[in-house]
Parts: sequence; structure tokens; C-alpha cells
Amino acid sequence: MKKLVIAAVLAACTFSAQAATELVVNGNFETGTFAGWTKSGNPSLSDVIMNTVTSNHTYLWRNGATDTLAYISQTLSTTAGASYTLSFDVYNSSTSGANFEANFNGATVYSFSNAVHNWTHITLTGLTATSSATELKFGARNNPSFIRLDNVSVTAVPEPETYAMLVAGLLLVGGLGRRSKQAAKFA
Repeated sequence: MKKLVIAAVLAACTFSAQAATELVVNGNFETGTFAGWTKSGNPSLSDVIMNTVTSNHTYLWRNGATDTLAYISQTLSTTAGASYTLSFDVYNSSTSGANFEANFNGATVYSFSNAVHNWTHITLTGLTATSSATELKFGARNNPSFIRLDNVSVTAVPEPETYAMLVAGLLLVGGLGRRSKQAAKFA
């Protein structure tokens, strides 16, 4: 019985670790570089810097490209048809000349123009991959100032059937444990 309980606990831990696998490389820019990212578009004033805005972001992507957008992107290893969650922190203090967009799988999933965002945490759920390689891309420009990006994360969302199987397995183990306790009580 103890072996069965240990196996169930290990399966639950494996499931939890699997559910939160991070797909983005250097999403918090803590290397102090663009390692893992590809730059494109307007390269002016697009860099990784030490944070000067708040104390909870050590390094970040700062973009002050003028006229056209500067981009950073990564190709993520995904599963066709699977759902993913994208989250990131964005900062913008300008009310003119500012554009920001987040793209997943070729579609814009979040954007703003000329809107002030004190460090804002954005979470987008239910993003679906169509192949085994999915592009994650951010674009920004800000003529009078800078837009900042940090803590980029993409994780797989387990399918409901996976949760159902985990719950059923744990209930089965619990039932077997209760049954063996009762059997021991009457023996």
C-alpha cells in the first residue's frame, strides 16, 4: 500500500512539474543580453539594460525605436493543437508616439497605442499552437520615451482530461488506503 501512495505522490509531482514547463529562454533578460532572442525591424534604441524604473526588475528590454517598430522574437517548441499561457510585464510612461504589440503564432494577441502602463502584468490564456514551432514576437516603438518589457513566460496548459485522470488516480489511491485501514481495523 505504501508503494502505491508513493507512486501516486510521485505522479502528482511529475504532473505539476510538467504543467508549468517554461518555454521561453531568457524571458527575464537576466543574462543582461538578448540571449535566446532574435532582433529585427528598427534596431535604434532597442537594448537590454539594468532597470532604472523599479526595484523588482533587474534587467529588461528597453525600446525607444522611432517611426517603425523594433522586434524581438523566439521560436518556441510547441505541440500542434495544445493551449498555452503567455504572461509578461510591460511599462510605458508616454501618451503619444508609443505602440506595443505581442504576437503568438503570427497573430497579435495584445497591443496598445499611446497608453500609460505603470508596470502592468499581462496574462493571456488559451493561445493555441498550430505546429511544433511557434513564434513569440514583441514589437515596440516610442518616439519620446521608452517602452520596457520583462518577465516573459509561456507555459503549456494541461488538457482537462489530464486533470481528470490525475484526480481519478488520487481518489482511487485514497479509496484503497481507506479500504486497507478498515480491513486492518477489523482484523
